[in-house]
Amino acid sequence: MNDVVKSEPKVWMHSMMGEVIGTFLMCFFGIGAVATATLYGAHTGPFQVGMIWGLAIAIAIYATRNLSAAHFNPAVTLAMCLSGRCAWKNFPVYFCGQMIGALLAGLALWIFFKDSVQAALVADNLTMSVASGPSSIWCEVFPNTAKGVISPGVAAFAEGLGVFILVIIIFSMTEGCNLGRPSDDLFPLFIGLTISCLIGTIGPMTNAGLNPARDLGPRIVGYLVGFKAVAFSPQVLLVYTLGPCVGSALAALVFTKVIEPLQQSKSNNNCCC
Repeated sequence: MNDVVKSEPKVWMHSMMGEVIGTFLMCFFGIGAVATATLYGAHTGPFQVGMIWGLAIAIAIYATRNLSAAHFNPAVTLAMCLSGRCAWKNFPVYFCGQMIGALLAGLALWIFFKDSVQAALVADNLTMSVASGPSSIWCEVFPNTAKGVISPGVAAFAEGLGVFILVIIIFSMTEGCNLGRPSDDLFPLFIGLTISCLIGTIGPMTNAGLNPARDLGPRIVGYLVGFKAVAFSPQVLLVYTLGPCVGSALAALVFTKVIEPLQQSKSNNNCCC
């Protein structure tokens, strides 16, 4: 009994470090691509940025899944806990790791791009109180395109639906009864490609945050460095935090109550799960 108790802090430390490292890598590469596209025009359109996000997530999963379950997203962890795939006692450990990783990535990117941001603001005669251009690198905005028209409710629906699809895909690709799932060596690539597809569809409107930690971590950094007027509002919390959490909860319910039983039934009750 004492050995089990003593081993739990080590397990929690492994899980937290895995989430810190993985979330940092995901956000540094992904948001870094957003930054270079915004500041330098380095990427054209959501496809290129979306592919970088997808590759970043796959790389982060490969790098850290021996330490944690490689969630990198509080909404995914919530769905895992609701479905019984993850113990609730792990939720705060994963959440803290995800927030620390996102915060560190946001800070590193500010140090890296600070001079370019300030030069861009001066060139466009903007201040740090304007919710456009460089501020959107750290503080996501909607709509994410000059031609977009979207209400907060529809934006929250888009983010929630995106996470709903993501969680269903994750569950399906890790469900033993799903004969169409890829091997363990390949499924991180398909998770990343799912994100790439979602960014290509939802990104032009809401920036496809799809992750409360990915949004809140850099947003806190944005607030601290001077984007106070545009960092936080009830609308952004509705869209980028509440929307994804509702979508993940619904996905966990639909998968466990509808899709998983169908897959198990299709497999003729073979020992596959």
